[in-house]
Amino acid sequence: MNGQTRQRVKEIMVACVAEYAPRRGRWESSGAWQAYPFHRLFFTGPEIAAARSERSIVTSMGSYLYPRLAEAISRDRFNDVRLEYMIQGTLNDDACNLLEQIVTELRAARGRGQRRQAPNHDEELNRILAVRTGDPRTVTVTADLYIGDFTDGPLFVELKTPRPNLDIAAESKTKILYFLAIMDRLGIDSGQAFLGLTYNPFLTREQYAHTPTSRVMDMEKEVLIGSELWDHIGGPGTYSELLEIIEEINPA
Repeated sequence: MNGQTRQRVKEIMVACVAEYAPRRGRWESSGAWQAYPFHRLFFTGPEIAAARSERSIVTSMGSYLYPRLAEAISRDRFNDVRLEYMIQGTLNDDACNLLEQIVTELRAARGRGQRRQAPNHDEELNRILAVRTGDPRTVTVTADLYIGDFTDGPLFVELKTPRPNLDIAAESKTKILYFLAIMDRLGIDSGQAFLGLTYNPFLTREQYAHTPTSRVMDMEKEVLIGSELWDHIGGPGTYSELLEIIEEINPA
C-alpha cells in the first residue's frame, strides 16, 4: 500500500470502531449472569456481555468495514473499482437451467451410503458454456467487489465472512458461474470470480473446515481465504499491512 492508501485504510477502521464499538456497552456485565446463568461455569461477566454484542458488530463489519477496505485497497492499484456493481448479459435458457441444476445438486443432501459429487469448477463451467440451445435470457449478477481493469482480466468477488451458511455459499457459487458465463458470451475469456472469505479462523487453508462452503465451492479454484483475498486485490504483503494497522489502532 502507498502512504495515502494506508492512511485511508486506517481512517476506515477508526470510523468503524467509533460507529459500532459503543454497542458493546449496551450489555452490562452485572446483568449477564442473570441472563445466561449456566455460562458462568465457563465465562466471566464481561466475556458474556461481549459475546452478546458480537453478532451485531460482526454483521456491521460485513456490511461496512470489509467492502470499504477492499475498495480502498483495490484503488491503490486499479482505476475501475466498484462496490455492489451490476453486470448484465444474455445467456440461453438451457445454459441457465443447467447452471441452476449443478448448484442444486451440489447443495442437495444425500442419503446414507450415497456418494456426494465433489465440486469441480472447470468441469462445471465447461458444461455450461457448451450449451447453446434455448431462448435468450437477460441475466444480471451483482458483485460485492468488481475490478474491471484487474491485471488478469475483470475480477468479480463475493465478500463473505469465513463461515457462510449453505444458502449464502450456494448463492455465491451461482453468481460466480453466471458472471463467468456472461463474460464468455461477451467474448471475454479472462474473467475471474471468487468467493472471498475476509479472514480465516482456522488459521491455514489446509485446516479450513466449514462444510457448507466446501459442499458447493471448488475450494482451490473458486475460494480465496483470508490473506489470499487481501493479497490478491492489493498485492503481496497487503494482509500483513492490515494486521499492522489494526495493532496501531488497538495495540492491546
